Amino acid sequence: MAQNPDGMEKTEQATPKRITEARERGQVAKSMDVTTAAILLIGGMSVFMFIGSISHSLMDLSKSVLGNLSNITITQQNLPYYFMKLALFLAKVVGPVVLLIFFIALIAEIAQVGLKIATKKFSEGLHFKQIFNPFKNLKRIFFSPYSLFELGKGILKIIILGAVAYSVLSNKDKELVSLLQMPFNEIVNFMFRISLELVWKMGTVYILIAAMDFAFQKWKFKNDMKMTKQEVKEEWKQMEGDPMVKSRIRSIMRTQLRQIMLRNVPSADVILTNPTHFAVALQYDQKGMSAPKVIAKGVDYLALKIREIANENEIPIVENPPLTRQIYYNVEVDQEIPEELYKAVAQVLAYVYSLRENVVN
Repeated sequence: MAQNPDGMEKTEQATPKRITEARERGQVAKSMDVTTAAILLIGGMSVFMFIGSISHSLMDLSKSVLGNLSNITITQQNLPYYFMKLALFLAKVVGPVVLLIFFIALIAEIAQVGLKIATKKFSEGLHFKQIFNPFKNLKRIFFSPYSLFELGKGILKIIILGAVAYSVLSNKDKELVSLLQMPFNEIVNFMFRISLELVWKMGTVYILIAAMDFAFQKWKFKNDMKMTKQEVKEEWKQMEGDPMVKSRIRSIMRTQLRQIMLRNVPSADVILTNPTHFAVALQYDQKGMSAPKVIAKGVDYLALKIREIANENEIPIVENPPLTRQIYYNVEVDQEIPEELYKAVAQVLAYVYSLRENVVN
């Protein structure tokens, strides 16, 4: 069972957040054998497409050099010129092959892990403790169980590929012995055939090796990313917030909401009550509102405060328990009342307006 440095068992699957952070640090499930297999088989087979052009270029160079050998004089002054000319020739001949292998390796890497920059690989990957304590890293690299496993795996791959190479060459022992007696063209043809057979057979075997190694790397990465129960709890605390902090924030928000509601009460047109436990403050402006709006509501102590402010500001208080409770439970502060309550609220407002008219008269 995997453990963390504290000795706690890692029994929980990695969370998406942990996987994302690992990827940002460059920790992904990938196999170098997949890249090697792609280069060996696809790249190796593709290189044979360039053999013709490479051989023609080399023959042209040989003819040019040998034909003008008597006219070529290398001095300290013209040495850079000949060096540059040779470098350009090699770039022209070998450059396409190098670029092809580079793109094959790049595609093989992207196919395994996708295309995403590891933003934290260099900012978090190297620490001063590691710089000033290289022996610890050497011990981890050369003497850890995983490094010994990788060494054994490497030796096994060499043995398998060696066996494949032997099976190809063992059937050509007579041709190899008589190789020096063959004409040059036959030697080239023989080497071409042998190389092609070695590449596709070893490449095919290496693909099987790469497939098994990729499956192992996926399993190992998943196992390494496992978390302890405590790590999962800590991560959820970070994502969701500490329960005590969240409770404190909710308490502050409720207090602020109460203060805002109580400041709104003086602008109410009517206060509906239960009569003591519930209170709802309604406001209605015929010109600016399509329906009456709840501007404050509360129970018990908050309901008492709403009634006190209403009395101080001479706002009518109407006792209607069923309507009060229905509005309290179904309509939020700063929301208009629903259509099904229009008639009941209209009757209350009509009663309030009639009281105001009587007071004026």
